[in-house]
Amino acid sequence: MYVDVDRIVSSAPTSRVVVIGAGAVGLYAASQLAVRGRDVLVIEAGDSHLGNFAADSYKSVGRAHTGIKLGRSRSMGGTTNLWGGQLVEFQPIDFEGRSWLPGSKWPVSYDEIAPYYKPTYQNLGTPLNLIDDDAVWRGVSCTRPDLGPEFEVFFTRWMGTPNFAELFAKQIQSDERMSVLAGFTAVEFRGNGARIEAVRVANDKGQSHWIDAETVILAAGTIENARLLLHTAQGSEWRAPWSGNDNVGRYFQDHLGGKIAAFEPANKREFFKMFSNVVYSGHKFQPKIRMRNEVQTRQQIYNTQVFFAFESEISEHMVYLKQFMRAALYNRKFSGIGDLFRNGMGMARYLVPLMWKYVWDHRVFVPSTAKILMHVQSEHAPVAESRITIDRGAVDSYGLARVVLDWRLAGNELASLREFATQIRGALQAAGIGQLKIDEDLLALDPNFLSKLGDTYHQAGGTNMAASEQDGVVDKNLRVFGTENLYVTGASVFPTTSNANTTFTALAFTTRLVDCLTGAAPLA
Repeated sequence: MYVDVDRIVSSAPTSRVVVIGAGAVGLYAASQLAVRGRDVLVIEAGDSHLGNFAADSYKSVGRAHTGIKLGRSRSMGGTTNLWGGQLVEFQPIDFEGRSWLPGSKWPVSYDEIAPYYKPTYQNLGTPLNLIDDDAVWRGVSCTRPDLGPEFEVFFTRWMGTPNFAELFAKQIQSDERMSVLAGFTAVEFRGNGARIEAVRVANDKGQSHWIDAETVILAAGTIENARLLLHTAQGSEWRAPWSGNDNVGRYFQDHLGGKIAAFEPANKREFFKMFSNVVYSGHKFQPKIRMRNEVQTRQQIYNTQVFFAFESEISEHMVYLKQFMRAALYNRKFSGIGDLFRNGMGMARYLVPLMWKYVWDHRVFVPSTAKILMHVQSEHAPVAESRITIDRGAVDSYGLARVVLDWRLAGNELASLREFATQIRGALQAAGIGQLKIDEDLLALDPNFLSKLGDTYHQAGGTNMAASEQDGVVDKNLRVFGTENLYVTGASVFPTTSNANTTFTALAFTTRLVDCLTGAAPLA
């Protein structure tokens, strides 16, 4: 239920968990804790309308990073207001530690986190019969494409309700154990030794209140998690246990993404059947390609995935119509009815084949004249100098210091990308699927090629998990080193990013955290 600040301040928080941030991991953590019988308060700076971070609250000084502006939302649901809802798991190699990738060993093994994927699917409403790739291929009467021993085709799954404010709306309205305080930002902690006792919140009207808490979960997003820890490191009366930890804000990462090649299929009909998006049993699936773990280990290259994208005369119309429908569905403010009509007319002659493809072939329609491109999504090495800092000389309307992002790469990404691209080219040709024409700048290892690749709004790092405070910010249970009751969840705790979208694994770790906090799993 939504509550006002006076009610929260005056209540007795005998066992209250305070969750900072109402994005994907924040709302999910609150939902699961409430289901387990814990009283939870979610603090969210925004409200029900789609909102951005104020321009004076952040600055990017390193490699260009568009996600700091366009890939975040200050509102109920957070970044789930902006994403498509793709779910995909990390692989064993992501946790093991790779000799050619310093800092890549996680303090948690794959076997420790893998059991949490299935319950997380269930909690998000994904039926268990749809989490097996082969079952989906059989369901749409198609055989999984065989690209030989080095590569595998896999599915990402798209949520039916990707907006978490909508997904958990009924529980927020009806569950007395789950409260939401909107319009207030967490700006300070009060503690006693290693224990957090209260969180100070403020709004843009200058109001400020202390909220008592037994446990605090920081789930404000990668950039804001680090920002708040850095901002609160030096309190006026209490010295935060993390104030001397120089790892806070370090090892910021994002996926490198963009076009690396054009593609000419040997048989367009068969190609679209294998690689256009699948619609089955009310859910959407996207086929992607990755190198098998054992091959990646042998080749010693970065974890990378690719997928086919289709450009046609209807692409722009489709993007606009999707955005318009999302705005209408989630009650956001929108305008441009004239643009809606124009884009609708642009789609008109394709509506019949689109519906036919959707219902009969279980595929998303792609015009036969579409240009086929290969896009990449790749990790890069964690770099200590790639970091989030704050500028205490500039504060926003809440009194928080401006966050400064300096995104950096290790410098050896081009060689890894070229190796992956040339090998997938050979695999596609050998399988008789078609010819891949790789970008000439990539083949030539021209450093300018990296400027063609951007971030993918998959921010990670800054509060890395590690075996000790010497190497990170939180332990394997996501508890901030030196504290008894402050936890961080989200991709900000990831030492590396895999090739996969980060949110689903962040949610799996949140499922594990809930187990730890409710006694269902031990705090090791």
